[in-house]
Amino acid sequence: MEKNSKRKVDRTEKADRIKKTGWSEKTGKEDRKGKTAGKSTSKARETAYGRLDKALAVYEKILEKNPEEATAWAGKAAVFLRHRMYRDSLEAIEKALEIEPEKPGYLYEKGFVLLQLNKEEDALRVFDRLLEINPDSDKTWNLKTSVLCRLGQQEKSLKAIEKALANNPKLTGAWHAKGSVLADLGRYDDAIKAYDTALKLKSNLARTLEGRAFALYSLDRPVEALIAYDAALKINPDNAKTWVGKGLVHLKLGKSKRALAACSKAISIKPSNPEAWYCKGMALSGLGRNEEALGALERSLRLDPDYATAKIALASVNSKLGIDLYEDEEKLEEEKPKMRRSVWTRKKPTSEIMKKFSGQGKEKKGKGSEKSVWAGNEQKAGKPNKITTRKRETKKKEKKK
Repeated sequence: MEKNSKRKVDRTEKADRIKKTGWSEKTGKEDRKGKTAGKSTSKARETAYGRLDKALAVYEKILEKNPEEATAWAGKAAVFLRHRMYRDSLEAIEKALEIEPEKPGYLYEKGFVLLQLNKEEDALRVFDRLLEINPDSDKTWNLKTSVLCRLGQQEKSLKAIEKALANNPKLTGAWHAKGSVLADLGRYDDAIKAYDTALKLKSNLARTLEGRAFALYSLDRPVEALIAYDAALKINPDNAKTWVGKGLVHLKLGKSKRALAACSKAISIKPSNPEAWYCKGMALSGLGRNEEALGALERSLRLDPDYATAKIALASVNSKLGIDLYEDEEKLEEEKPKMRRSVWTRKKPTSEIMKKFSGQGKEKKGKGSEKSVWAGNEQKAGKPNKITTRKRETKKKEKKK
């Protein structure tokens, strides 16, 4: 019994502490009025800056001893890039290029950072220089073609690739780039031929297999597209874009569960991918989970407000939910019990009732003050009112004086 009473006391003490401070000992969290969220975000910032400082500290020590160490500047650039500090990354990689201006890795990183800063023209010049040094770099060709496509210069890009292939038909990266540009122009059959040529030269190109799969998907050949996506994922299983593509193929085949698994994997790799959230929304809608689908599609549009396909899908899911809600409202109207007549409703209008009561409270001219209908039972019984007794007592006191 004593143990039980002690436990009760402990519980009450803990409850009082939670009420006073808003702090729970079990969860280590504050109640809704507390400021735990603010503390957690500040801690997250501290840890992020802590990681950045630790990563930079190694290169700072090297540069203190030798400011002309290009690898240290490139290391700093990579750290800044990882933390999405693009301007700082650009400054660091330019320092590295001042020391080693022809290093392909440094040039590639500079071009990539310039793309993140939306400096397409500058990036294009860097990639052209890089292709002069290493004309068979598939990564460089891929980025150059993507820049030209972003600038709306697909035809110009195609001419440059054809010129490069005329000089050297065994440039794998150029064949891959040609496939990408042709796919961007909607020439999917020609794109597949270009991708196949690249894969004959080098069979383990995950990027080329992913591009080929997209072209097959666009030609409404989903089974072949699925095989190509699976082949690409065997080489590079951490590519979110490839997982999204696989998910979209499953949607086309009507396999919503498999589509949901694929796009969920893509989100786990890259949560900021709007196509992944769109794919998830469509898969959830296919499974009849429209409210969850709505959330996924809204997330997709928050990441890319101009995503037209997601807007159409959102409108479709909204209409489905609207129909369901309307049907529910009709059912509720049918099941709703009839309301009883209110006790305040009378046959006589309220205006007549008000006149009756207001007439009783008025005093008639020429007559003494009549008793109010609102007087208490004590007055009816002939008992003096509190006010009248007070008046009598004051009069008696005045006479005595």
